[in-house]
Amino acid sequence: MYESLPKHWVKSLIEKYRIKRQAILNSKEPDLINQITRLHRLQFLEFDHQLDKGDFGPVWLQNPKVAQLVVEHLQRFDGQFYRLIGYTIMPNHVHVLLDFSVQNRPEGVSNAPKYRNLDYVMNRIKGASARYINLHLKNTGNTFWQAGSYNRYIRDHRHWEATLNYIIQNPVEAGLCQHWFEHPFTWIREDAHRLAPPLLMERSFFKRKL
Repeated sequence: MYESLPKHWVKSLIEKYRIKRQAILNSKEPDLINQITRLHRLQFLEFDHQLDKGDFGPVWLQNPKVAQLVVEHLQRFDGQFYRLIGYTIMPNHVHVLLDFSVQNRPEGVSNAPKYRNLDYVMNRIKGASARYINLHLKNTGNTFWQAGSYNRYIRDHRHWEATLNYIIQNPVEAGLCQHWFEHPFTWIREDAHRLAPPLLMERSFFKRKL
């Protein structure tokens, strides 16, 4: 969401990890890619944990009607642009796991002329949901979602399982519930643990003060 974290904190975080990343690149270690991957993961976790505190900026997504509008727009394109694998809607951000292979042809090849990439799809979801949410909040004309996001390709089955677990456990770790199924806006497909298509993406909408 928009303006969910102080601008100075976000800038400080980005600079801290920029310095760490440069140090890794300068080291020329043989496991450079793994080190960079771990660093990105640490940056994401630090950012997400700060969001979970919810002590800065609006928390409109804790409003059940607002959260439900987000769910409806995630479901709107399920089966058209992606297979919706799971999501959790936190007070000021959303985690969602999407499988874009539904856009492939039967032989598994992308249908390039008709393919809609992640940026296009996220703009559709965020644009439409923001309009309806702002109407509900009588907040028309104001920015709801922060531009940009954290996104990651799922590397392997282990990463897949870790991502699913992170999504469903986020409201538990943030103290919103005792067990993930008690959270009304956390959901995963029943067959999620056996689905592992070649191209998957975890997407986090987040609210930054920029």
